[in-house]
Amino acid sequence: MPLVTLTTDFGEGSPYVAAMKARLLEGCPSATFVDVSHAVPPFDRVSGAFVLWAGTRHFGPGAVHLAVVDPGVGGNRRAVAFELAGSWYVGPDNGLFGLVLSESTTGPLHAVELRRPAGASPTFEGRDVFAPAAAALAAGAPAESLGTAFAGGLLPLPVLGPVVLWVDRFGNLVTSCRPPVPALKVNGHEVTATARTFSEAPPGVPFLYVGSMGFVEVGVREARADERLRAGPGDPVEVLAGA
Repeated sequence: MPLVTLTTDFGEGSPYVAAMKARLLEGCPSATFVDVSHAVPPFDRVSGAFVLWAGTRHFGPGAVHLAVVDPGVGGNRRAVAFELAGSWYVGPDNGLFGLVLSESTTGPLHAVELRRPAGASPTFEGRDVFAPAAAALAAGAPAESLGTAFAGGLLPLPVLGPVVLWVDRFGNLVTSCRPPVPALKVNGHEVTATARTFSEAPPGVPFLYVGSMGFVEVGVREARADERLRAGPGDPVEVLAGA
């Protein structure tokens, strides 16, 4: 049974999501959907890249991952589909796929710039461009039937250097840093305390820990690190030598 995941910034309960699913079912009636998230902050390609990578990395080969966080909708950025590690990714080439690509041990295969269907809305390409392409791939259509193959690279994550990738519901800051990291500076605040987990952290003090996805994170026990440090996705962090 074909599996299609969806990641967007459309908002929970959005009719835009239902419209995309209708178009997906039109092209692949047997598809099963998994909603990774529709709560990516609006226009936030950095958070979107993290949520997409974190939410799709445990699926096996054969899935189609449809992602739309697209502040440049209708512009000159490419609409793309590409194969990576046996699965397909479909969406705008605006850096949204940057983390998926950088964390992969293989490069993309069969990348195509999607053909724009006649009559497609310039303001809802998720429904009219990306969903039909994802449906076709889920139904077994060859990628070459959907557009023009290209060999050039896809755009990387739209940041330079170490950054905050995402803020979870509890206010923890997921950074792009991998351990070991002795200390970080976040928005002018030096974070030098470390702990293995929250129960071992000192109350009220920002601390570093290695999260479940292998990145260094900043938390505050039973409080919000994002509010304490006034930091959010895309904000730079500086790796310090330690205290």
